[in-house]
This record gives sequence, structure tokens and C-alpha cells, in this order.
Amino acid sequence: MPLDPTDDLPHQQRGAFVEQWQFDFWSPEHDLGGWTHFTYDLASRSGWYVTALIGVHRPLVLVVDPKIQIPQLSQSLEFRAEGIWAQHVCETPLEHWTVGLEAFGVTLEAVEDAMGDQWGKRTGVGLDLEWERAGDPEKTDGGFSQHCSVSGEVLIDQETIDLNADGWRSRSWGTTLGVVNRPAGSSIHIRVGSTILTVEPDFLGQRWRSHLSK
Repeated sequence: MPLDPTDDLPHQQRGAFVEQWQFDFWSPEHDLGGWTHFTYDLASRSGWYVTALIGVHRPLVLVVDPKIQIPQLSQSLEFRAEGIWAQHVCETPLEHWTVGLEAFGVTLEAVEDAMGDQWGKRTGVGLDLEWERAGDPEKTDGGFSQHCSVSGEVLIDQETIDLNADGWRSRSWGTTLGVVNRPAGSSIHIRVGSTILTVEPDFLGQRWRSHLSK
């Protein structure tokens, strides 16, 4: 059965309902991978957000906000919090998304530092990226994932990277919190409030995998 394009957009549900959007890319040319995850919990009217940037020869740059108050989730999935603005715009369901970010994150000396207080060098981070369909959506247990081409700009402090890369995006929803799996690699464990988010960049396969634990 084909996917309903409206499932790409926020659902108008009530009660204990969780929505998630996930975007990633790999650019071997720039030795850079990026992973963005946004969760909205309807019951608490709050969201949490992570963007991770890393490469084989690049340190981990991390933007995290574990508790963003969002009384009403907009169609553009836009929010503002201390030191961060982000939006995720569905231009055409199942076809085209635009992701924007202006934030201050941290550059960490070791990926293990993502587990603690995430102390590091204050780093400006910007995303102005397009995810466009490169394959049919594939159903998952909680939603679907889709192969995409990714283009636009990534800003890390004074560095501007013009990106034209391979990527994926994932969409999931339901009454329990979980993250769509990606292929395996070496792990980065990020503490987001009381939740541990494990992100595994597979440098050889140029993919991301992730899962949650308490």
C-alpha cells in the first residue's frame, strides 16, 4: 500500500503521542557527515533537538536542546530557544524538505564528552539544506525512511561548506519514543536530559544509525 503523503506532515493527535523527523547526509569531498533529529512530545507540549556534525578528520560539533517548550507545533516545525533557531519545512510531501538552523553549539575534544555536560569550544553552527527525493520511501515499523540528495550550505564558525551529497531522512510517530535505525558504525553517546541518544557514524558506508535508551 502506498504511503499517505499527509503522514510526512505533523499529525493532529491527542494524548500521549510522539512525532519525530530525522535528516542525515555524508559528504566525502568535505570529510563531513551531518545528522539532525527533532522530536515533539504532544503530552508535554515540548520538543528536543540534536544536530551532530563529524568527519574522519573532523571533531564532533554538537547542538543539543533537551527541553524546548512548544505550545503549538507549526507546520514548518519551527522553534526558538536559547542560542538556537531551527525550522524543518516540508516543501512537497514525500519529495522535498528544507532544513534551517542558526545556533551556538560546542566542538568536543572527544566524542565521549557528549555523554557528560558537553563542555567544549563554543561554535557557531548553521544549516541551509535541501533534502530531495532520490528513491521511493521505505516503510519502517514506526513510519518510513527515504534516500535523498542533499544540497545547500553548512556553516561551522568561519567555515562555509557548499554541500552536494548523498543522504537519508526518516519519519516516525506513535505513542512510544524510538528512533528509526540506520546502518552500523562507531558510536557517539549523547545525553539528552534523561535519555541517551546513540548515534553511530559509519564512515566507510557513509550512513548513520541511532537508537535511544534510558
